Order: sequence, then C-alpha cells, then structure tokens
Amino acid sequence: MKLPLFPVLALLFLLASCSVYQDIYLDSDGSGKATGRVLLDDFYLNTLEDLTDLSSPAPGSSSPMDPDTIAAELSANPYFRGVQISSPAPGIYQGGLQFHNVEALFSTEEGRAGTILGFERNSGSSTLNLRINSDNFQEMFRLFPMLQDPGFQYFLPEPDISRSEYTEMLLFLFEDQHKGDEDELQTRVEKASLDLTIHTEGRILSSIGGERTGDREWKIQLPLLDLLLHRQELFYSVTFQ
Repeated sequence: MKLPLFPVLALLFLLASCSVYQDIYLDSDGSGKATGRVLLDDFYLNTLEDLTDLSSPAPGSSSPMDPDTIAAELSANPYFRGVQISSPAPGIYQGGLQFHNVEALFSTEEGRAGTILGFERNSGSSTLNLRINSDNFQEMFRLFPMLQDPGFQYFLPEPDISRSEYTEMLLFLFEDQHKGDEDELQTRVEKASLDLTIHTEGRILSSIGGERTGDREWKIQLPLLDLLLHRQELFYSVTFQ
C-alpha cells in the first residue's frame, strides 16, 4: 500500500527502488487502520524527473507526489478517516488512516464493490481474502488517482511482454541513474517484494499463503514483478476470531 493502503498501492510506482513498510490492523467487523512508510531511492526519483514532469507541475497545480495531494485524494474516499500523510525528507513518505470497511477500499465511484478484497463474517470468526488477477488488476488505480498519471504508467508492463523483457525494460530505464553495477540492479529488480503485516483483533485460526508470525499476526510477501505482470492469480486468506 505498499493491499488497501498508502504504501501498498504506492508499489505501482516504487518497483524495486524502495523499501516499503506496511502494517494493517483489522478488527473483526472489517474496520481498522493502517500505518506505513515508503523510502524511495534517489536513482528512482531522478529517473522520474528525467522521464516525466511530475516534479514540475503546471503553474498553480501541486505535484501528484506532494503529501498534501496524496492526503487530499485519500480523504475524498468516504470510507477513510483520519488520513495523515507526510514527507519528512525527499523520497520518504509516511502516514496512516482508518477505514470503515476493508472491502470498500477498492469500490468504484458509482459505489460498486471491488473484487481485490473480500471480507466475510461467520459465527465466531472473520475472514479476509486478497485476490489479484488480470481481471481486477486495474481496480488498484481507483484508490490512488495519482497512479493514473502517465509518469507512473510509463513503468507498467505491456500486456504481452515477457518477464525477462520486462526486467530488461526496467534495467534500461534505471541504468543511467543507478550507481551500482547492472548485476546488482537486476538482483534488486528480480527480488523486489512488498511485505505486509496484518494484525488481527482476535486469534488467527487458519491462513492460506503468507506466514503466521504470532497468534494475531500474519505476514504476506508480494513479489513485485509477479504483481505488476499479473499473469497468474495471487491469492491469500486469513481467518481469525
């Protein structure tokens, strides 16, 4: 938010050039809060400046990367409250928000629910499902209008591009600004992932994918290349009291 919240969805423009820390606190009724921190590498910021006008908005306009702009976009979502986004230094973003209903995080402007997140309450338990595939991938852009900017879209893969071709494309885009060697950059791109920690209100009963790291803590590691290419469905689920 680096998937519902700020750092998680920011992954669409972060790729392999950052560190993402995301914590989601989920209550049994589907409400909750999230906090997160994103650290962007200088070479990625420099690449953005070279290829886009994101750092030089039109007169009278603010940059889509301005923390106040991000906070305003998030605050426009009726399911969010208490939005706080700050950037204490260039390339560093941190913040948090509260949500009424985790399922509504990807709802459309017309109020239709998205399909990325599903939440069910049964007798004595609650289940959160996270499902990302080629049919619902575009839903992620609804939470952050800034991600629809051509500057961010520039880094997304073409529909028929192979994994190796996409990796080569990213290496080409970043090579001028990256100060390390190509092998080191390729390793970062291929191993890049988004780590989410879900803190549940009650004890975890079962899970699919991810790793239980405590009675009420579950961690998911989303490989960024797999996510951005979305050729195969990614599915995770956790059930808690």
